[in-house]
Amino acid sequence: MNRILSPAAPVAGLLVLLLALSGCKSVDTVERINPEAIPDPVADERIVTDPTLRRHITVVEVNRATVSGDLTRVQVRLQNNLRRDRTVQYRFEWYDAEDMFVDSPTSVWRVRTLKGGETIALSDVAPNPRAVDFVLKLQRN
Repeated sequence: MNRILSPAAPVAGLLVLLLALSGCKSVDTVERINPEAIPDPVADERIVTDPTLRRHITVVEVNRATVSGDLTRVQVRLQNNLRRDRTVQYRFEWYDAEDMFVDSPTSVWRVRTLKGGETIALSDVAPNPRAVDFVLKLQRN
């Protein structure tokens, strides 16, 4: 039995394949042209022990705020410099005014995947009012 395919069948199949391959790989972002948020930037020091990670993930900015009247909240924006997804592990560590470690239930390693070219915000809140400084640790997953 001979089957005769329409000339449009291969073209339609190719279009379906292209749509399937291109789905879920890009992120469109919409934001205000004139944002009303006023960031409180933190001057930071970066200690790099993994030069490969530094080339792939950039710290764009570090901001802080006060929440609940006396707790410090920090937000670190990271950008993936690659075209492909990159997964990192991170954790925030908190310190008091005497530079002593303050134990926190959020001081655990967490995993986050950044899509190619994506910028994300990682944030954490101090466990108590004594915690005034923080360190963000990043490592490849």
